Amino acid sequence: MEETIFEMMNAKAIATALGAKWNRIGTKFRRTLFDSRRASDGDLFFALKGERFDGHDFLDQVFDQGCRGVVVDRKRDIRTAMNVPDGTAIFEVDDVLTAFGCLAHEILGLRRNMGDFAVYAITGSNGKTTTKEILATLLEAKGKCVLKTEGNLNNYIGLPMNVVQLTPKHDVAVLEMGANAPGEIAHLRHIAPPDIAIITCVGAAHLGGFGSIEGVARAKGELLEAPDLNKIVLPCATRSYYADIANANKIIWVGTSAEDSSTYIDDIEADSEGIRFKYHVDGTMVHDIALPLLGAHNAMNLALALTAVGGAWTDDAINSALLNVKLPSGRLERWHAAPSIVILHDAYNANPLSMHEALRLVATISKPQNRCLILGEMRELGDTSDECHRTLGREAAACGFKKLVCIGPSAHCISAGALAAGASPCDIFCAPKDELQSAIDWLRPQLATGDICLIKGSRGMELERALSMFGAEIG
Repeated sequence: MEETIFEMMNAKAIATALGAKWNRIGTKFRRTLFDSRRASDGDLFFALKGERFDGHDFLDQVFDQGCRGVVVDRKRDIRTAMNVPDGTAIFEVDDVLTAFGCLAHEILGLRRNMGDFAVYAITGSNGKTTTKEILATLLEAKGKCVLKTEGNLNNYIGLPMNVVQLTPKHDVAVLEMGANAPGEIAHLRHIAPPDIAIITCVGAAHLGGFGSIEGVARAKGELLEAPDLNKIVLPCATRSYYADIANANKIIWVGTSAEDSSTYIDDIEADSEGIRFKYHVDGTMVHDIALPLLGAHNAMNLALALTAVGGAWTDDAINSALLNVKLPSGRLERWHAAPSIVILHDAYNANPLSMHEALRLVATISKPQNRCLILGEMRELGDTSDECHRTLGREAAACGFKKLVCIGPSAHCISAGALAAGASPCDIFCAPKDELQSAIDWLRPQLATGDICLIKGSRGMELERALSMFGAEIG
C-alpha cells in the first residue's frame, strides 16, 4: 500500500504542523486515530473532546494497547496526571481539533510542493455527495489518481480524516465541505484551500443555524472567498446570491437554457432507468448524456462536475465513465420487497429542496394509485419547521399518493398539509420515530404488485430501519 505523506513526516515536522509543544521523542506514525478501542502501535492518538466523551479519559487504554504518540490539550498536563510509558511522543496543543486541521493543511501544502496537484471543493444544500462521486469518476477517466471524501466525512473532523490519507501519487483531492452554521465553510476552506470550487445549490437546509435562505447562501459563499481559486462553477439558479463576489471573473455559470448561460443543459428526460439530456459547452459543443442515476436534478450535478473538469470529451468517453459512478447507501437506492414492490431508499438525509426533488422523481416514474410515501421529519429548520412540513404535506398531496406515512415529531404538520390539500385521512398514518414498525404494519397489507414506495427523512429519523421491516433486498 502506498505510503501516505503523513507516514513520511517525522515527529518534529508533525509538532511544527500541529503548533505543538513536543517532548522531543522522535518517531514516525502509520496513522491518526480518534477511537481508543482501535489504538495500537504506530498510531498517533488525538484526544478529542466531544459532547459525550473526552479522549483524555481513554489515554491509559491507548497506552495499554501500544500507542506511543498522543496529541493532547496542553491544559491537561497528562505527564503528572497519569503514568505515561517511556518513549511516548507527547504533542501538547491549545485545541486538539484545531491542531488536527492544521496537520491536514500542512499535508496538502507538502503535496502541492511536489507539483501537479489540485483541490476541488464542493459545497451546497443538496447534491454534494452525488456531485463529488461524479466528479471523482470523471477525473479518474482522465487518468487522474483521486483522493475523495469517503462517505459524508465533510466536517471539521471528517475533512482532515480524508486529507491525512493523501499520498504523493494522488494528483487530485475532491473534498466535500458541509456546514450547519456560519463560519464553518470558511474554516474548512482554510484547512483545504481549493483550486476549483463548486456550489451545487442553495436551499432551505439547516435554517436553525443559518436563519434564512440568504444566510445559507452567505455560508456556502464562504467557499468562494478562498484566495487562490482558479475556477468557480455555479448553477445559474444561484446567480442572485453570487453575481457580485470578488472572484466573479472566475465563475462559469451553468444554466438550463441558452438564455441563462453559454454552458447549459436542456432536453432532460427522466425515467426509472436514469436521465438523458444535452449538455452545451460554451455555446459551441453539444454532448448527448446518459446518466444511470435516478432524478432529473442529477443532470445539473453532472453538468457542474463536467464543467469543473473541463477539457475535451467525446460523448462515448463521458457516458462510459458515468457507468462507474457509485453512490453511498441511502441516496435513491432501489430495493425490492414482496409482492414485487419497488422501494426507493433515499433516507440518508432530507430538507425541503431534496424532498421536493424526491417527490418530483416518484411522480415521474409512478402513477398516484401505485405511489406510497414514507416521509420523516426534516430537522434543523428552526422557526420555519412547522410551515416547511405543512408545505411538504401539500406537495405530497399535489403529486398524489396511494398511502402516506408520516414519521417523527412533525408528522402531524405533514399530515395537516396533505389533508388541507385534499388528501383523505384514511390514506394517512402518523407515528413517532420509535413506532416505525406500527406504521409499516399499517402500510404493508395495503401494498400491491407494481407499487413504488419512497422512504425519505432526516438522518435522525433512521428510516432505513423500514427496509428490514419490509424484508427488502437491494437491486
